[in-house]
Amino acid sequence: MGSPYEVSELGKGFWAVKEDFVRFFLIEGSNKAMLIDTGLGGGNLVELVKNLTDKPVIIVNTHADGDHIGGNGFFESIHMHPSEYDYYLFGKQERNSKLIPLWEGDVIDLGGRKFEVILIPGHTPGSIALLDRENRFLFAGDSLQRELIYMIGRGRNLPAFGETLKKLLKLIPAFDTVYAFHGHAVAEGPELVRDVADAYERLMAGQVKGVLTDDPMKAKIYDCGVTRFLTEPDCEL
Repeated sequence: MGSPYEVSELGKGFWAVKEDFVRFFLIEGSNKAMLIDTGLGGGNLVELVKNLTDKPVIIVNTHADGDHIGGNGFFESIHMHPSEYDYYLFGKQERNSKLIPLWEGDVIDLGGRKFEVILIPGHTPGSIALLDRENRFLFAGDSLQRELIYMIGRGRNLPAFGETLKKLLKLIPAFDTVYAFHGHAVAEGPELVRDVADAYERLMAGQVKGVLTDDPMKAKIYDCGVTRFLTEPDCEL
């Protein structure tokens, strides 16, 4: 059986790893490397990482949705925002990895590459973005994407998401590229932030009609063109 991972080199010491419908990233500095999310966990992620870098690797979760934490069990410790701990542990199988907190404003220094931690609640309470100011790129998990933005289930909050979008709009002068964890495009420009923010404003203004899904999930989809929001079936906007 072959590996479920499809690896693309995006630059020196910088890889995107695609596993089915989700994408995650490995970035190498001069001292250590960082794996941003761990996908679905369908393959030997430790072996994959060791084949790409010989540096010590720290694991950072942008948030605790299952398709971003599936490979966490391969590693002894996981970094995430403490506001995500409850969601990460609630109603799931035992988590044996040690949790290490990441706070707003913390800087992850890999040696020659630094990433600032930015709290971006809404999609989940402890969602974070990672900003590389020197290379001018941003990782924002599922909060910025053209695919479905999930606002259904435990901890999702549309008003909080709106505040996050205001925060990210103010940060636009600091980055040129947003790396995507879902969808066909691996990277987009800052226009992605503006598009999602505009879609959110139309959503909250009641300008987009929600359509009930016909699958067992029982949700409502608001198709805003540039992106779509998935909400609880009784959501009225």
